[in-house]
Amino acid sequence: MIDIDRDFDIDKFIESYDILENWRSSHAYPIQSMLGYFRKKAFEVDKNSIVARRLKRTPSILAKLRREEGMKLDRMEDIGGCRIVVSNIRQVYEVRDAIVDGRTRNTLRRQRDYIKEPKESGYRGIHVVYRYNGQKKEYSHHSIELQIRSKVQHSWATAVEVVGTFTRQGLKASQGHEAWLNFFKLASIAFQEIENKSLTKNASTPERLELIKYINILGVLPKLKAFAVSTRHLGRDKNNKDDYFLLVLEIDKSNIKVMRYSQDHMDVATKKYAEFEKEYKDNSEIDVVLVSAESVHGLRKAYPNYFADTADFSKNIERILEANKALQRRNR
Repeated sequence: MIDIDRDFDIDKFIESYDILENWRSSHAYPIQSMLGYFRKKAFEVDKNSIVARRLKRTPSILAKLRREEGMKLDRMEDIGGCRIVVSNIRQVYEVRDAIVDGRTRNTLRRQRDYIKEPKESGYRGIHVVYRYNGQKKEYSHHSIELQIRSKVQHSWATAVEVVGTFTRQGLKASQGHEAWLNFFKLASIAFQEIENKSLTKNASTPERLELIKYINILGVLPKLKAFAVSTRHLGRDKNNKDDYFLLVLEIDKSNIKVMRYSQDHMDVATKKYAEFEKEYKDNSEIDVVLVSAESVHGLRKAYPNYFADTADFSKNIERILEANKALQRRNR
């Protein structure tokens, strides 16, 4: 596999892009083989679960290779990823238990509980990593990461990615402007209180008052509205298919292009994905990603960050502001 110095030159690395792309594309089969099992267990817990998959973007792979000491391409466990979003935290744990305690040929590598111990950024959710252990031995070194989140946690993670994309900050990796980093850390605490139904009870805490200060200083709600991307052309397709969608986000134009590929054309989709990434590697206004969900409708719910859709996050922020206003009215 590729061994990359931490100070490597991206242009030189692109010369070896075919190696990276072949390794990334080879994760498509292990993802597909695990997806049915994950979906079955998720729907047993929450029939309205959102289940989707994606191949990690090249910029994200490169950033991780730079950021993490000793990281190599063949050691990266999240190149292939699945995501499950359920209604609440209780169901997050129920889905995790159903999957981990269930019968599967694949090997459980590790679990990380970022609900009990959130990441530095404030991220919450549960990550489970499986290594493929099926009949096709050529994939026996491939790991797939499963993320399980509640809807509230998902709305927070989406907003972090949207703001990071449009403001050119690595907020997801706790990099960027201190005000935004502090805002999201404090928002994560308040969102946990939404899930615990203690939002009103903690409306006057120093953390909550600090959060409201950042909401106002940063102009969070109007900014998120300004980031919204026009996706009316996607329609209301709810067909239950596992198609692949190649998304090209034009950040400066607040527009998104969507190309759809059937499972039978998975190789075509991954090849086109690689071509677009090469074409736009020097264009910071273009973001490309290949994802999959059961339909266009499910795709937007599973990956709202690529559509700059922060509606659920904004609603939760408004709930926080309303809880503070209600407290002020009672204290008058």
